[in-house]
Amino acid sequence: MKQILSRQVLMLTAVLGTAAGLATMPTKALAHQVQTNYILNSQASDESTDRLELRTTFSNGQPLKGAKVHVYAPDQPYRVHAVGKTDSQGRFTFVPDEPISGDWEVNIEREGHQDILTVPVTEEGIDLGLMAQTGLEQVGNSDVHYAGSPWMVVGGVAIAAACLGVAKVSSKKAE
Repeated sequence: MKQILSRQVLMLTAVLGTAAGLATMPTKALAHQVQTNYILNSQASDESTDRLELRTTFSNGQPLKGAKVHVYAPDQPYRVHAVGKTDSQGRFTFVPDEPISGDWEVNIEREGHQDILTVPVTEEGIDLGLMAQTGLEQVGNSDVHYAGSPWMVVGGVAIAAACLGVAKVSSKKAE
């Protein structure tokens, strides 16, 4: 009876060791990174407000097309102020409501890939100086996803084999 219980404990250890090995080896999945570039078009002659042109792409340059865009105003950050979609080039244009100053949030998302930008707006319009450090074209927040690698499987199998080896040696000693 003691030997059966000991084997069950060792088998459970092997299973838990395999699960731990698989869960503890994440790697960056670079193909899943998204980034948003933006350009500010300040008050053109035919427009009275700033327009922030956004372009969201994967790290390999492919556009994040058809992504849902939700815009949240600073006075009601939990209520969607505007909804849209990125076009075939991953583009979306953000035009803030002039009377609402503060930090607007632009959330761009498609199938688990997401980027969130904070757009500071003052009475004068979009304050690009608070949004980024230099230049007119900037990179927004990148979203890094983590995914499994083939080494996760190798590590999990190695841990399981080690646990099974210990179980065999222990059961021979118990006999």
